Amino acid sequence: MKAKPTLLLFLYCLFPVQVIGQTTINTGQLVFDRNFSSGRYLIPVGPFKDDMVEMLETEGSTNKLVYQIEGNSSTRSLIENSWETLSEFDFEILFECETWNCGGFEFREVIDVVESPDMFVNLGDFQFVSASRDSEEGKQFVTILASKSNNTGFVQIVFINPKEEEKVESIDFNFTSKAKDIETQLEYDFATKGFAILTGLEFDSGSSEINENSISQLKKLAVFLKENPDRKVILVGHTDLEGELENNLNLSSERARSVRNTLINAYDSNPDQISAHGVGFLSPHETNLTPEGRHANRRVEALILQDFQ
Repeated sequence: MKAKPTLLLFLYCLFPVQVIGQTTINTGQLVFDRNFSSGRYLIPVGPFKDDMVEMLETEGSTNKLVYQIEGNSSTRSLIENSWETLSEFDFEILFECETWNCGGFEFREVIDVVESPDMFVNLGDFQFVSASRDSEEGKQFVTILASKSNNTGFVQIVFINPKEEEKVESIDFNFTSKAKDIETQLEYDFATKGFAILTGLEFDSGSSEINENSISQLKKLAVFLKENPDRKVILVGHTDLEGELENNLNLSSERARSVRNTLINAYDSNPDQISAHGVGFLSPHETNLTPEGRHANRRVEALILQDFQ
């Protein structure tokens, strides 16, 4: 089924990709584009609570798109850029949430998500927005789901359209990551959640050695520590579910100590500001039933402490 030309204009103007030959200039790549005839579609308008997610029942044709964005844009910047664009077309937010105040794993399991590998949802780092606007043909709805996996961002956009979609003027949109986004995401996570997953760190299964290519990902934490000498962090190592608990507890502690040593030796961080511990596989953020989930669970988090003298 072909999408209406006016709707395609709207969607592709939201996320233009400038191409010279085969070289993509913009970091956003459309990897999933499906159109469905009119039917019922449930839109989340509340978090997972009391064993359910509050849903708004809508009716209309549905357009689903997924973009993958290479680079270091934070999940927050991806959702904010998407919403900034949509708000110019008079969309108004019905509901917005982030990871844990969405309901975490339970919320993710209830909502409509395009299957992997097109869409990926990091259960420790995702954001969601649902919105609506009035058009000449009726009310149009949209949902946005943004997440991260290592150095790739994922944005899923679902439009629920009433009958014919009115023409929308072309606008400029850019997914390109900015250094400011990378630096402020850490502080944002500390302020809103009290901890931050140190994204970009790579650990092979059974190993505590940090991949040389990912050491630079610790720079923003090192900068934070230098700029905040009155703060302490606890580095918490995690593993996937493979192996015995005792071995994984030791491995997770080694991973946390490896990060601590790198901060001290490579970035001259103050040792008194950093401690390291491990919890093995006892606190997963993603399923251990898939290779992608196990990879995401091999991680180190930074837990921020209160001011100290």
